[in-house]
Amino acid sequence: MTMDVKEAGHLVYVLGETAAELGASEWYALHGFIGRNVPKVNVTKARKLYETLHRAIMAGYVASCHDCSDGGLGVALAEAAFAGGLGMMIDLARVPAVGIDRDDTLLFSESQSRFVVTIAPENKENFESILAGCVAAHVGAVLAGRRLLINGLQGDRIIAAVLDELKAAWQKPLNF
Repeated sequence: MTMDVKEAGHLVYVLGETAAELGASEWYALHGFIGRNVPKVNVTKARKLYETLHRAIMAGYVASCHDCSDGGLGVALAEAAFAGGLGMMIDLARVPAVGIDRDDTLLFSESQSRFVVTIAPENKENFESILAGCVAAHVGAVLAGRRLLINGLQGDRIIAAVLDELKAAWQKPLNF
């Protein structure tokens, strides 16, 4: 299983719930904040999600899977897209979240036990059946073009980025 998106037309899911947990995050570090709402792990929910995701992978329903850790959902989406060389169209209003009313909080929270998963459309029913009882949502699709397009919580386009530019920005700290 790899993190790179595989094929245009595949469906994008976010598994796990995002909370306003930016304390000690990359986003806060970038802006000079520390914060006190650090990510907390709900062991029971996390274990259920991991075991369920494992079943979906073993059943062959998952084309790609990437964790949302350092940098949060926004970074995970960009990494998965440029690793596969394919774009994505994402709707943040569909992302499972609690207590979040800002796009940047949703994109960069480092809540634990979350994944970006892509599946072939023909696996939708079976994948969703396996995931029943877990927090998961279909949030978008893989695109043939090399652009990451993200609509914010209010429906407006907040990101329209070329993958090569995202990858260059991601690699910049390594170019010393």
